[in-house]
Amino acid sequence: MTEWSTDNATETTAASLLLGNIVAEVEGSATTAQRRTFFRAVGARIAAGHPVGDAQDIAALAASINRLWREHDCGEVRFELAEDGLLITHTGFLRRLAPVIGDATEHTLRPLLEGAYDAWLHTLGSSTNLTTRTLWWTDTEMRLKHGR
Repeated sequence: MTEWSTDNATETTAASLLLGNIVAEVEGSATTAQRRTFFRAVGARIAAGHPVGDAQDIAALAASINRLWREHDCGEVRFELAEDGLLITHTGFLRRLAPVIGDATEHTLRPLLEGAYDAWLHTLGSSTNLTTRTLWWTDTEMRLKHGR
């Protein structure tokens, strides 16, 4: 997988230009269902490119995923066991992306993070009849649930 280096302002600006326009094109030309499917697939691709290994508990899982998020300044995740699933709280993702993708932020990041967390949990053996969905979203925090 090719990674974009953003060590200097020119590279960051180029990546922002490209990402902002890709998201705008998807937002402007795809249906809601198509956008959701596309961005969930992007999230699954991120997860596939950054495997969590054989994390044996939620602390190890969070540590593995947070290494990726922190490396790219994309916030962090916390997991909590619930009676009927796994609660996932992701904070700090918008700091860098909101200025680039603007009004499409929620429509982009909700399915992207759903797809990433869903893929990671399925690689660890989660049943195929369980899925990850957003419970709520704010500008600073997103709560998801992996379950029925």
